[in-house]
Amino acid sequence: MKNKRVMFFILALLALVAILSAVHLNTRDTAVQGTVQVSYNEENFVLDYNKWQYKQVSGIRINGKGDEILVEGKGIELDEILKQLEIIHYRNVIVSSDDSYTAEVSAEEAGESGKVYLMYEKDAIRLIVFGDTDSKRSVSNVVRITVE
Repeated sequence: MKNKRVMFFILALLALVAILSAVHLNTRDTAVQGTVQVSYNEENFVLDYNKWQYKQVSGIRINGKGDEILVEGKGIELDEILKQLEIIHYRNVIVSSDDSYTAEVSAEEAGESGKVYLMYEKDAIRLIVFGDTDSKRSVSNVVRITVE
């Protein structure tokens, strides 16, 4: 009798975990491979990042330990993407990954030449803020950009 209760409890717990996992997976940000969604003033744009005009960039990123890391690759400035969409007046930009990790960049930072890039790596986009002491603002697998 006691074994049946334990077995029932374990099965109920497993069912609960399965349900919660399914709910979590349905709430994750997703995007069609090769695209980034940009939201601004209740408008949504879906951009194909394979068509962007990247240039070779390099800069220093600072990790959580304070070590400087040289980053090189193909990238495009975040401000350039926003200008192409005719987004000029904004306060900040929130960049989200496919696992809902987010980082915020101010309009002043995004407008500073050579600082905030969307880097192309391994068929995905990564937000890089060069010279930033907050290493937590490096976002890989970017799927959404929200402009406020």
